[in-house]
Order: sequence, then C-alpha cells, then structure tokens
Amino acid sequence: MEELSSREKVLKAAQFLKSSPPGEIDDIFNDIRGLVNDDVTLQDEIGPVLADCNTAQFYCASLPDSETEKVVQSEDYSSHVEEDSFRDDLQLMGNEYISEHYAGGKISVFPINFNLFPESASHLHTEPDAAPLERGYIFCIINNRYSPENFYNGRWQSTWSFNQDTSVLTGSLKIHIHYYEDGNVQLNVEKNVSEEIAPEGDDLPQLAASIFSSIKKLEKQIQLSMNENYQFLADHTFKDLRRKLPLTRSKVDWLKIANYNIGEQLGNVNH
Repeated sequence: MEELSSREKVLKAAQFLKSSPPGEIDDIFNDIRGLVNDDVTLQDEIGPVLADCNTAQFYCASLPDSETEKVVQSEDYSSHVEEDSFRDDLQLMGNEYISEHYAGGKISVFPINFNLFPESASHLHTEPDAAPLERGYIFCIINNRYSPENFYNGRWQSTWSFNQDTSVLTGSLKIHIHYYEDGNVQLNVEKNVSEEIAPEGDDLPQLAASIFSSIKKLEKQIQLSMNENYQFLADHTFKDLRRKLPLTRSKVDWLKIANYNIGEQLGNVNH
C-alpha cells in the first residue's frame, strides 16, 4: 500500500479538528502535528481548516479599537448596512438575554439581505415548505464551559434567523459535551425549531422584545426536555443495564481490588 503524502495526511487528519470537543482543538492540532511530522506542509494546508472551525464553532474575537468580542463569521454582513436601528434594538435585547441566562456567553446580530447574499442562509435550517428568506437577521449565540481540571468541557450554540417578510423565527441549536475522567463520553444534541412572531407594527423595540421572548421560551423548552430525558435514563434505563450489586451483595472497593480473592468470595455466596 502506497504511503500517503504529507499533504494527504494533513487533509485527512484535519477532519478531526472539525469534530473536536469544546476547548480541545489545540490538543487535537498537536496530535495531528505529531502524526504528520511535517510542519511546513502543516502550516501551508491547515489554515483554511482552522478558519472553518472558528466560524462553525462561533469563535469570538475583539474587533479593532473595541473591547467588545464578536462572533466570528465568514462574512461581516453588518458592514453592508450603514445604519440599522432595528439591529441595535435586537443586539440590546440579545445582550440582556445573554446576561440573564448565559454566564460568560456571547451574542452577535447580523442583518442580512438574502437577495444580495443568498449564501448566508445556506447553513441555516429552513422547513421544506417555508418561504424563501429575503430580508432578515441572524443571531449567533455561544456559551462555552471549560473545566479540564474536572475532566469535562461543554458548549451551547444556537443560530436563530428572523425573516422580516414572513415574521417567522427559525432556530438551530447544538449542544456538545465531553466528559473524559477515566473514560470518554460525549453528548451531541441538535434541534431545529421555528415559531411565527406576531407583528408589532412600527414598534421595532417591542418586536425585538417579542423575538427574544420566543427565543427564551423555545430554548427553555429544549433544555427542560433534555433534563427530563436524561433523568429518565438515570432513574430507569441505566439501572436496568446491570446489577445494583455484584453477587457478593457488597460494593467493590476498586482501590483494594488487588487484595480481593474473587473465587473464594463467590464460593461463599449463599444462593
């Protein structure tokens, strides 16, 4: 079998970066670097992959001459609008929502003209029979929780679009959690939702408030549904997978496992 070239190794291994758990992309990059063992080729080929990871995972960065962090996207759509009071209303309501529900979270609001930039809607979920997006806004919400000292990292990521022509709010939510103490367990949840927003006439601040009231309601429903599902797993499903106690009717002290004489103890079990 012919050995792969350094470039082919980079392109194949780089796919792991795109599915990297929250906060662990540097660790995976270092592993890839060791596997490829060619820093020159790695530097030449890895740039576009890292850029895709930053946009897909809503990496946040500070703008020049600003201390405010903004979600990195492939295009800065807000640069196409000189003044937009409705975007300002949405950003203000978004900031209030984030400060109330996401400790350390970030939100960026992008006004979109889908006729001018149709590619901007390509990554958003739309219902099969939904009207085409023409004018609207995209809200990118991201909240990361990194706790490597406790062997877990997590990310809540949601993308919302509001179609001004149909007054329909559409959301795509992704939750990714990695727990790796003495093991490797990952949780990946993706959920798509939509809701029609009642028109508020010319009262744009009230419309912005209505939009984020719906976002709050829909995200809360998803979180409560997840809590109920995993509580059921803990209370029922997992308990049915194994015995509550081994045949010895006592818990195993794993720190003293070398001192156990399993055969002798099993022989003393009263059936």
